[in-house]
Amino acid sequence: MKTTNNHSSRIFEGAGYLLGSLITIVLGIGLFVLTENFVIALSSSLPIGTVMGILIEQKFQNEESQQLKQKTKLFAGLLLLGIIVFFAILFL
Repeated sequence: MKTTNNHSSRIFEGAGYLLGSLITIVLGIGLFVLTENFVIALSSSLPIGTVMGILIEQKFQNEESQQLKQKTKLFAGLLLLGIIVFFAILFL
């Protein structure tokens, strides 16, 4: 049975997604400046920013459940995989 959320949050819903978008933009610009390759900057910043936005939003909502913890581990693994693939593409 699902309970309602009665906690008062100082942060509005969707703030994590906005921070994820900000991370995507900053990371994309930074990678474009470093690599001077638009495709690498776009393909690496979008997944990393999206996953970070979801993780931040989950932390802001403070929902504690077993399924949420599994999702957080999955997203952290995907984030690590994205970073590894980025460096593999960049240096190979």
